[in-house]
Amino acid sequence: MNWLNQPLDVRRLPLATLIGALIGVIANLIVYFAARAAGFEFLAPAPPTNEPMPLPAVAVIVSTVIPAIGAAVVVALLNRFTARPLRVFLIIAAVVLIISFAGPFTLPISLIEQMILNVMHIIAAGAIIWALVRFTAAK
Repeated sequence: MNWLNQPLDVRRLPLATLIGALIGVIANLIVYFAARAAGFEFLAPAPPTNEPMPLPAVAVIVSTVIPAIGAAVVVALLNRFTARPLRVFLIIAAVVLIISFAGPFTLPISLIEQMILNVMHIIAAGAIIWALVRFTAAK
């Protein structure tokens, strides 16, 4: 596991971020549309009235792309300020993923819908983490 202790090639960070976000978005949209076809609505409060409305597909896209960008920023900062950026990033990513599971449990939806949303969190995290590690780890 020496690669965990290596500095990163941050020049590849934009491409890695794009790849991770794209894989995550495509995989999550497949899950989203399959669940919608099965009859799940994923109701969420919509501003400004907070009236529960079905979660739109664009929310799935935004909820995957924003974390990818955030993860890339974290990787860049860790590479600059720590000796073991990948090791620290993987720890931070795991903690953030676990914390993210709380979000779906606050929605007024069934347990199965909450679990599907949490699976989508795992999919996004997996795609983003894989791409950032795969494409920025020094060879």
